[in-house]
Amino acid sequence: MRNIIILLLALATKVLSTPVMTRQDLFKQAHREQFCTNLINFNHFYYSMDEPKNITGIPADMSVHWKTGKVFYTLISDEMKMSLQVLHPSGEVETIKVAGLGQSTTVDNLNDIVYLATDNGIYKYKDDGSIELYTALGEDVMYITVSSDGATMYIATWPQNRVHKITNDGQKQETFSAIPNGHGLTIDPRNNIFFAATKTSYILKNGHNVPIKIKGLPSERMSGVFVSRSDEIFAMDENSNLYSIDAENASAKHLGNFNVSGVNTFALDSADNVLIGVKNAILKFVAYEKNPCSDYPK
Repeated sequence: MRNIIILLLALATKVLSTPVMTRQDLFKQAHREQFCTNLINFNHFYYSMDEPKNITGIPADMSVHWKTGKVFYTLISDEMKMSLQVLHPSGEVETIKVAGLGQSTTVDNLNDIVYLATDNGIYKYKDDGSIELYTALGEDVMYITVSSDGATMYIATWPQNRVHKITNDGQKQETFSAIPNGHGLTIDPRNNIFFAATKTSYILKNGHNVPIKIKGLPSERMSGVFVSRSDEIFAMDENSNLYSIDAENASAKHLGNFNVSGVNTFALDSADNVLIGVKNAILKFVAYEKNPCSDYPK
């Protein structure tokens, strides 16, 4: 009898000491399992896809204000109409109202200035959402980029779609006739100019006259080039393959893939999170320096 009582007490103690698995616990366990299973590891980071931001249309030419986390992009509607948009960190999307047609944006992150390219020149976007005319009055500006020190601006105008280096008062200092169009116009800290022609990426090195096709990148499938906060140069194709670019040798190295198709634009924020624009959505892949699932049993 005594042995039976001891056994019953031991069983009761074990039951009481075992945590009760609630529905919430089961949900957390399933969520963690899915999170860890879908984790992507390359480029010295672990990436996990965040909740996508649904939009209506195709995002293009994304740029990020690193200080505020705001994402600027051109929205192309199903009717092929363009408008400039800003995605706030809160998830709210706002249309930027401009005089005329808004066509693309760029951010001078050193001086915290957002520039808007329109068919009536270049405007500055203010923190309160208002705009003011900056330069190139009357010019139909399709694409725009600024040097890392904010001192030099490059624009691509329509209908010639040629790239010009301009002063703050809109005077053209230099025309880069070797660049057939300004799509995907990007400049790195050494003033090398990157652009895309028929979705193929090229570099016009600073001081050179002939652009070079970047080796190691697929032809007719590139979505753009982006310079990160740490001055690393990345490219991505329409199948979400990420590449690092060696500007000196005009070559690229494949880093990994985000398992996304139909990529039209991409960018990196100040924390190296990767933003990918596809039809009807902006996807965010959160970057972790250390494996957040290191203790998860495989």
